[in-house]
Amino acid sequence: MKPAVKSKKRALIAALIVGSFGLWWYFDPFPWLGAIVGILAGLFVYYLLTSSRMETGRRLFFIGLNLMVIASIFVVIAQLGWGTFLNWADIHEKEYYLQGQTSSGTQSFPCTRDVPQVWLGKAQYLDYASSWNIKFPTTLGAFLITLVPYIAIGLLFGRGVCGWLCPFGGLTEIFVTGKKVRWKLDALKRKVNTKSGFSYAGLKEWVKDTKYGLLITVVLLSIFLSFPLVCVFCPVFWLEPLFVLWIMLAFIIVFAIILPFMTKRRWWCLICPIGACFGLVNRISFFRIKVDKNKCIKCYDCVDECRMYTITPETIEKDKNPGDDCTRCGRCMEACPEDAIDIYFMDTGKKVRTAFISLTLIAALSLYIWFVLIMVDIFPKVIG
Repeated sequence: MKPAVKSKKRALIAALIVGSFGLWWYFDPFPWLGAIVGILAGLFVYYLLTSSRMETGRRLFFIGLNLMVIASIFVVIAQLGWGTFLNWADIHEKEYYLQGQTSSGTQSFPCTRDVPQVWLGKAQYLDYASSWNIKFPTTLGAFLITLVPYIAIGLLFGRGVCGWLCPFGGLTEIFVTGKKVRWKLDALKRKVNTKSGFSYAGLKEWVKDTKYGLLITVVLLSIFLSFPLVCVFCPVFWLEPLFVLWIMLAFIIVFAIILPFMTKRRWWCLICPIGACFGLVNRISFFRIKVDKNKCIKCYDCVDECRMYTITPETIEKDKNPGDDCTRCGRCMEACPEDAIDIYFMDTGKKVRTAFISLTLIAALSLYIWFVLIMVDIFPKVIG
Protein backbone atom coordinates (compact mmCIF):
# COMPACT_ATOMS: atom_id res chain seq x y z
CA MET A 1 0.00 0.00 0.00
CA LYS A 2 1.31 3.41 -0.96
CA PRO A 3 1.24 6.21 1.62
CA ALA A 4 -1.83 8.44 1.60
CA VAL A 5 0.19 11.47 0.48
CA LYS A 6 3.04 11.93 -1.96
CA SER A 7 4.09 15.21 -0.39
CA LYS A 8 5.30 15.19 3.21
CA LYS A 9 4.37 18.87 3.33
CA ARG A 10 0.72 17.91 2.90
CA ALA A 11 1.05 15.33 5.68
CA LEU A 12 2.62 17.96 7.91
CA ILE A 13 -0.27 20.37 7.31
CA ALA A 14 -2.81 17.68 8.21
CA ALA A 15 -0.78 16.77 11.31
CA LEU A 16 -0.70 20.41 12.40
CA ILE A 17 -4.48 20.71 11.98
CA VAL A 18 -5.22 17.60 14.04
CA GLY A 19 -2.55 18.45 16.60
CA SER A 20 -3.93 21.98 17.00
CA PHE A 21 -7.40 20.56 17.57
CA GLY A 22 -6.04 18.23 20.25
CA LEU A 23 -4.26 21.15 21.94
CA TRP A 24 -7.42 23.27 21.95
CA TRP A 25 -9.81 20.47 22.95
CA TYR A 26 -7.74 19.25 25.92
CA PHE A 27 -6.25 22.60 27.00
CA ASP A 28 -9.01 23.21 29.55
CA PRO A 29 -8.72 22.30 32.38
CA PHE A 30 -5.14 20.94 31.96
CA PRO A 31 -2.94 22.99 29.57
CA TRP A 32 -0.12 20.46 29.88
CA LEU A 33 -2.48 17.70 28.77
CA GLY A 34 -3.51 19.75 25.74
CA ALA A 35 0.14 20.12 24.75
CA ILE A 36 0.84 16.39 25.10
CA VAL A 37 -2.31 15.30 23.26
CA GLY A 38 -1.68 17.83 20.50
CA ILE A 39 1.89 16.65 19.92
CA LEU A 40 1.03 12.93 20.04
CA ALA A 41 -2.02 13.33 17.80
CA GLY A 42 -0.04 15.31 15.25
CA LEU A 43 2.79 12.80 15.17
CA PHE A 44 0.39 9.89 14.84
CA VAL A 45 -1.49 11.45 11.93
CA TYR A 46 1.81 12.21 10.21
CA TYR A 47 2.83 8.57 10.61
CA LEU A 48 -0.48 7.25 9.24
CA LEU A 49 -0.33 9.52 6.21
CA THR A 50 3.29 8.83 5.29
CA SER A 51 3.42 5.13 6.14
CA SER A 52 2.48 2.11 4.05
CA ARG A 53 1.33 0.41 7.28
CA MET A 54 -1.81 2.44 7.97
CA GLU A 55 -3.86 -0.53 9.12
CA THR A 56 -1.16 -1.63 11.55
CA GLY A 57 -1.10 1.82 13.12
CA ARG A 58 -4.90 1.91 13.22
CA ARG A 59 -5.06 -1.40 15.08
CA LEU A 60 -2.61 -0.29 17.76
CA PHE A 61 -4.51 2.98 18.18
CA PHE A 62 -7.87 1.21 18.24
CA ILE A 63 -6.81 -1.39 20.79
CA GLY A 64 -5.25 1.35 22.92
CA LEU A 65 -8.56 3.24 23.02
CA ASN A 66 -10.37 0.12 24.16
CA LEU A 67 -7.87 -0.60 26.94
CA MET A 68 -8.12 3.01 28.12
CA VAL A 69 -11.92 2.79 28.32
CA ILE A 70 -11.75 -0.42 30.36
CA ALA A 71 -9.09 1.05 32.66
CA SER A 72 -11.04 4.29 33.19
CA ILE A 73 -14.15 2.35 34.25
CA PHE A 74 -12.16 0.49 36.90
CA VAL A 75 -10.56 3.77 38.00
CA VAL A 76 -13.97 5.34 38.57
CA ILE A 77 -15.17 2.31 40.53
CA ALA A 78 -11.97 2.36 42.61
CA GLN A 79 -12.48 6.05 43.35
CA LEU A 80 -16.13 5.73 44.37
CA GLY A 81 -15.85 2.35 46.07
CA TRP A 82 -17.90 -0.64 44.95
CA GLY A 83 -20.76 0.00 47.37
CA THR A 84 -21.08 3.68 46.43
CA PHE A 85 -20.86 2.81 42.76
CA LEU A 86 -23.70 0.28 43.05
CA ASN A 87 -25.84 2.81 44.93
CA TRP A 88 -25.16 5.38 42.23
CA ALA A 89 -26.02 2.84 39.52
CA ASP A 90 -29.29 2.08 41.29
CA ILE A 91 -30.46 5.71 41.19
CA HIS A 92 -28.95 6.46 37.77
CA GLU A 93 -31.65 7.88 35.50
CA LYS A 94 -32.31 5.89 32.34
CA GLU A 95 -34.70 8.15 30.44
CA TYR A 96 -34.27 9.97 27.17
CA TYR A 97 -34.87 13.27 28.93
CA LEU A 98 -36.06 14.37 32.37
CA GLN A 99 -39.15 16.45 31.66
CA GLY A 100 -39.83 19.05 34.33
CA GLN A 101 -36.81 18.05 36.44
CA THR A 102 -33.54 19.81 37.10
CA SER A 103 -31.30 19.98 34.06
CA SER A 104 -27.96 20.29 35.84
CA GLY A 105 -25.86 17.89 37.85
CA THR A 106 -22.46 16.29 38.19
CA GLN A 107 -21.42 12.93 36.86
CA SER A 108 -18.23 10.94 37.37
CA PHE A 109 -18.98 7.90 35.27
CA PRO A 110 -18.55 8.25 31.46
CA CYS A 111 -22.11 7.89 30.17
CA THR A 112 -22.58 7.24 26.45
CA ARG A 113 -25.81 9.21 26.58
CA ASP A 114 -24.04 12.31 27.88
CA VAL A 115 -20.92 12.26 25.68
CA PRO A 116 -22.54 14.60 23.09
CA GLN A 117 -22.98 17.15 25.88
CA VAL A 118 -19.21 17.65 25.73
CA TRP A 119 -19.36 18.30 21.99
CA LEU A 120 -22.25 20.72 22.35
CA GLY A 121 -20.48 22.74 25.04
CA LYS A 122 -22.98 21.79 27.73
CA ALA A 123 -20.56 19.79 29.86
CA GLN A 124 -17.58 21.11 31.78
CA TYR A 125 -14.95 19.10 33.62
CA LEU A 126 -14.56 20.13 37.26
CA ASP A 127 -11.03 19.11 38.17
CA TYR A 128 -11.52 20.03 41.84
CA ALA A 129 -14.39 17.50 42.01
CA SER A 130 -13.07 15.00 39.43
CA SER A 131 -16.44 15.00 37.70
CA TRP A 132 -18.38 16.54 34.83
CA ASN A 133 -21.00 19.24 35.22
CA ILE A 134 -23.78 18.05 32.89
CA LYS A 135 -26.82 19.87 31.54
CA PHE A 136 -29.26 17.05 30.94
CA PRO A 137 -32.05 17.66 28.35
CA THR A 138 -35.49 18.33 29.83
CA THR A 139 -37.47 18.37 26.57
CA LEU A 140 -37.74 16.12 23.54
CA GLY A 141 -36.28 18.86 21.35
CA ALA A 142 -33.23 19.24 23.59
CA PHE A 143 -32.75 15.47 23.56
CA LEU A 144 -32.89 15.33 19.75
CA ILE A 145 -30.18 18.01 19.63
CA THR A 146 -27.91 15.72 21.65
CA LEU A 147 -28.18 13.17 18.84
CA VAL A 148 -26.61 15.58 16.32
CA PRO A 149 -22.97 14.53 17.05
CA TYR A 150 -23.87 10.84 16.63
CA ILE A 151 -25.72 11.56 13.39
CA ALA A 152 -22.77 13.63 12.14
CA ILE A 153 -20.18 10.88 12.67
CA GLY A 154 -22.59 8.35 11.17
CA LEU A 155 -22.98 10.38 7.97
CA LEU A 156 -19.26 11.07 7.80
CA PHE A 157 -17.88 7.61 8.43
CA GLY A 158 -20.72 5.07 8.22
CA ARG A 159 -19.41 1.82 9.62
CA GLY A 160 -16.01 3.41 9.73
CA VAL A 161 -17.05 4.21 13.30
CA CYS A 162 -16.84 0.47 14.00
CA GLY A 163 -13.34 0.24 12.57
CA TRP A 164 -11.81 3.31 14.19
CA LEU A 165 -13.87 4.64 17.11
CA CYS A 166 -16.04 2.04 18.86
CA PRO A 167 -14.52 0.57 22.07
CA PHE A 168 -16.33 -2.74 21.59
CA GLY A 169 -14.79 -2.96 18.13
CA GLY A 170 -11.42 -2.32 19.77
CA LEU A 171 -11.98 -5.24 22.12
CA THR A 172 -12.79 -7.52 19.19
CA GLU A 173 -9.72 -6.27 17.35
CA ILE A 174 -7.48 -7.66 20.09
CA PHE A 175 -8.67 -11.20 19.43
CA VAL A 176 -8.54 -11.25 15.62
CA THR A 177 -4.76 -10.99 15.82
CA GLY A 178 -2.98 -13.70 13.85
CA LYS A 179 -4.02 -15.73 10.81
CA LYS A 180 -4.65 -19.25 12.08
CA VAL A 181 -8.35 -20.03 11.63
CA ARG A 182 -9.43 -22.70 14.10
CA TRP A 183 -13.18 -22.67 13.36
CA LYS A 184 -14.40 -22.27 9.77
CA LEU A 185 -18.14 -22.25 10.61
CA ASP A 186 -19.04 -23.47 7.12
CA ALA A 187 -22.70 -23.89 8.08
CA LEU A 188 -23.00 -20.10 8.28
CA LYS A 189 -21.40 -19.49 4.91
CA ARG A 190 -22.21 -19.80 1.24
CA LYS A 191 -19.62 -21.36 -1.03
CA VAL A 192 -18.42 -19.43 -4.05
CA ASN A 193 -16.08 -20.72 -6.76
CA THR A 194 -14.32 -18.16 -8.94
CA LYS A 195 -13.06 -18.46 -12.51
CA SER A 196 -9.53 -18.80 -11.24
CA GLY A 197 -10.53 -21.72 -9.04
CA PHE A 198 -10.38 -19.73 -5.84
CA SER A 199 -12.97 -21.04 -3.38
CA TYR A 200 -14.32 -18.81 -0.67
CA ALA A 201 -17.39 -18.83 1.55
CA GLY A 202 -19.13 -15.56 2.34
CA LEU A 203 -21.77 -15.26 5.03
CA LYS A 204 -25.31 -16.34 4.26
CA GLU A 205 -27.82 -13.52 4.01
CA TRP A 206 -29.75 -14.48 7.14
CA VAL A 207 -26.52 -14.36 9.16
CA LYS A 208 -25.74 -10.86 7.91
CA ASP A 209 -29.30 -9.75 8.64
CA THR A 210 -29.15 -10.92 12.27
CA LYS A 211 -27.87 -7.51 13.38
CA TYR A 212 -31.01 -5.86 11.98
CA GLY A 213 -33.21 -8.25 13.94
CA LEU A 214 -31.28 -7.37 17.09
CA LEU A 215 -31.61 -3.67 16.24
CA ILE A 216 -35.39 -3.95 15.97
CA THR A 217 -35.49 -5.86 19.26
CA VAL A 218 -33.38 -3.24 21.05
CA VAL A 219 -35.47 -0.37 19.63
CA LEU A 220 -38.71 -2.00 20.79
CA LEU A 221 -37.29 -2.65 24.25
CA SER A 222 -36.02 0.92 24.35
CA ILE A 223 -39.51 2.23 23.59
CA PHE A 224 -41.40 0.00 25.99
CA LEU A 225 -38.88 0.22 28.84
CA SER A 226 -38.15 3.93 28.26
CA PHE A 227 -34.36 4.00 28.12
CA PRO A 228 -32.04 5.45 25.49
CA LEU A 229 -30.81 3.03 22.84
CA VAL A 230 -27.15 3.78 23.61
CA CYS A 231 -27.69 2.70 27.24
CA VAL A 232 -27.69 -0.90 26.03
CA PHE A 233 -23.91 -0.60 25.85
CA CYS A 234 -23.52 1.12 29.22
CA PRO A 235 -22.12 -1.08 32.04
CA VAL A 236 -24.26 0.84 34.53
CA PHE A 237 -27.40 -0.25 32.71
CA TRP A 238 -26.24 -3.86 32.90
CA LEU A 239 -26.27 -3.70 36.71
CA GLU A 240 -29.97 -2.95 36.95
CA PRO A 241 -31.54 -5.44 36.53
CA LEU A 242 -28.67 -7.85 37.19
CA PHE A 243 -29.72 -10.48 34.64
CA VAL A 244 -28.86 -7.99 31.88
CA LEU A 245 -25.25 -8.05 33.13
CA TRP A 246 -25.00 -11.81 32.62
CA ILE A 247 -26.59 -11.59 29.17
CA MET A 248 -24.20 -8.87 28.04
CA LEU A 249 -21.17 -10.65 29.50
CA ALA A 250 -22.17 -13.82 27.67
CA PHE A 251 -22.50 -11.89 24.40
CA ILE A 252 -19.11 -10.23 24.90
CA ILE A 253 -17.33 -13.48 25.77
CA VAL A 254 -18.81 -15.37 22.81
CA PHE A 255 -18.91 -12.72 20.07
CA ALA A 256 -16.10 -10.32 21.06
CA ILE A 257 -13.57 -12.85 22.38
CA ILE A 258 -14.12 -16.54 21.55
CA LEU A 259 -15.46 -16.31 17.98
CA PRO A 260 -12.98 -13.61 16.85
CA PHE A 261 -10.10 -15.60 18.30
CA MET A 262 -11.20 -18.88 16.70
CA THR A 263 -12.32 -17.52 13.31
CA LYS A 264 -10.21 -14.33 12.92
CA ARG A 265 -13.39 -12.41 12.07
CA ARG A 266 -15.06 -9.56 13.96
CA TRP A 267 -18.24 -11.33 15.01
CA TRP A 268 -19.30 -8.74 17.58
CA CYS A 269 -19.39 -6.12 14.81
CA LEU A 270 -21.28 -8.52 12.54
CA ILE A 271 -24.22 -8.78 14.98
CA CYS A 272 -24.03 -5.36 16.70
CA PRO A 273 -27.34 -3.41 16.55
CA ILE A 274 -25.50 -0.08 16.79
CA GLY A 275 -23.29 -1.23 13.93
CA ALA A 276 -26.52 -1.98 12.04
CA CYS A 277 -27.51 1.68 12.46
CA PHE A 278 -24.24 2.81 10.92
CA GLY A 279 -24.62 0.14 8.24
CA LEU A 280 -27.94 1.68 7.18
CA VAL A 281 -26.15 4.94 6.32
CA ASN A 282 -23.04 3.26 4.92
CA ARG A 283 -24.13 3.83 1.34
CA ILE A 284 -24.66 7.56 1.87
CA SER A 285 -21.63 8.17 4.09
CA PHE A 286 -19.00 10.55 2.77
CA PHE A 287 -16.10 8.07 2.79
CA ARG A 288 -16.18 4.75 0.89
CA ILE A 289 -13.75 1.93 0.21
CA LYS A 290 -13.62 1.25 -3.53
CA VAL A 291 -11.76 -1.21 -5.75
CA ASP A 292 -10.18 0.13 -8.95
CA LYS A 293 -11.15 -2.50 -11.54
CA ASN A 294 -8.43 -1.28 -13.90
CA LYS A 295 -5.71 -2.11 -11.37
CA CYS A 296 -7.21 -5.21 -9.76
CA ILE A 297 -5.49 -8.47 -10.79
CA LYS A 298 -7.99 -10.69 -8.96
CA CYS A 299 -5.48 -12.20 -6.55
CA TYR A 300 -8.11 -12.25 -3.76
CA ASP A 301 -5.66 -11.20 -1.06
CA CYS A 302 -8.22 -8.62 0.06
CA VAL A 303 -10.88 -11.35 0.35
CA ASP A 304 -8.58 -13.37 2.61
CA GLU A 305 -7.78 -10.38 4.80
CA CYS A 306 -11.25 -8.87 5.26
CA ARG A 307 -12.35 -9.38 8.87
CA MET A 308 -16.00 -8.54 8.14
CA TYR A 309 -16.70 -10.88 5.18
CA THR A 310 -17.60 -7.73 3.25
CA ILE A 311 -15.18 -8.18 0.33
CA THR A 312 -16.28 -11.32 -1.50
CA PRO A 313 -15.45 -12.95 -4.85
CA GLU A 314 -18.46 -11.11 -6.30
CA THR A 315 -16.86 -7.86 -5.21
CA ILE A 316 -13.83 -8.70 -7.34
CA GLU A 317 -15.35 -10.68 -10.21
CA LYS A 318 -18.24 -8.29 -10.86
CA ASP A 319 -16.32 -5.05 -10.22
CA LYS A 320 -18.38 -4.17 -7.18
CA ASN A 321 -17.32 -2.38 -4.00
CA PRO A 322 -17.35 -3.74 -0.42
CA GLY A 323 -20.77 -4.23 1.18
CA ASP A 324 -22.54 -2.35 3.95
CA ASP A 325 -20.48 -4.00 6.68
CA CYS A 326 -17.21 -2.39 5.53
CA THR A 327 -15.57 -0.72 8.54
CA ARG A 328 -12.91 1.20 6.52
CA CYS A 329 -10.23 -0.54 8.58
CA GLY A 330 -7.79 -0.50 5.65
CA ARG A 331 -6.75 -4.13 5.95
CA CYS A 332 -7.67 -4.82 2.33
CA MET A 333 -5.78 -1.73 1.22
CA GLU A 334 -2.63 -2.90 2.99
CA ALA A 335 -2.98 -6.41 1.55
CA CYS A 336 -3.47 -5.35 -2.08
CA PRO A 337 -0.23 -5.74 -4.07
CA GLU A 338 -1.41 -3.39 -6.84
CA ASP A 339 -2.71 -0.47 -4.72
CA ALA A 340 -6.11 -1.03 -6.32
CA ILE A 341 -8.10 -0.24 -3.15
CA ASP A 342 -8.43 3.14 -1.47
CA ILE A 343 -10.82 5.50 0.32
CA TYR A 344 -12.88 7.74 -1.95
CA PHE A 345 -15.35 10.58 -1.48
CA MET A 346 -18.78 9.01 -1.91
CA ASP A 347 -19.22 7.64 -5.47
CA THR A 348 -16.65 9.93 -7.05
CA GLY A 349 -13.16 9.04 -8.23
CA LYS A 350 -11.52 11.41 -5.75
CA LYS A 351 -9.26 9.73 -3.20
CA VAL A 352 -9.68 11.20 0.26
CA ARG A 353 -7.66 8.98 2.58
CA THR A 354 -5.92 12.02 4.07
CA ALA A 355 -9.21 13.70 4.96
CA PHE A 356 -10.66 10.46 6.31
CA ILE A 357 -7.72 9.77 8.62
CA SER A 358 -7.55 13.37 9.85
CA LEU A 359 -11.27 13.64 10.57
CA THR A 360 -11.35 10.22 12.20
CA LEU A 361 -8.59 11.21 14.61
CA ILE A 362 -10.39 14.48 15.40
CA ALA A 363 -13.57 12.50 16.13
CA ALA A 364 -11.61 10.12 18.37
CA LEU A 365 -10.07 13.00 20.31
CA SER A 366 -13.55 14.49 20.74
CA LEU A 367 -15.27 11.29 21.86
CA TYR A 368 -12.64 10.07 24.28
CA ILE A 369 -11.92 13.26 26.22
CA TRP A 370 -14.05 11.97 29.10
CA PHE A 371 -11.94 8.84 29.47
CA VAL A 372 -8.62 10.65 29.03
CA LEU A 373 -9.44 13.17 31.74
CA ILE A 374 -10.42 10.37 34.11
CA MET A 375 -7.10 8.65 33.59
CA VAL A 376 -4.96 11.76 34.06
CA ASP A 377 -6.97 13.29 36.90
CA ILE A 378 -8.54 10.49 38.93
CA PHE A 379 -6.00 7.68 38.44
CA PRO A 380 -3.16 9.45 40.32
CA LYS A 381 -5.56 10.12 43.22
CA VAL A 382 -6.63 6.48 43.33
CA ILE A 383 -3.07 5.10 43.51
CA GLY A 384 -1.72 7.99 45.62
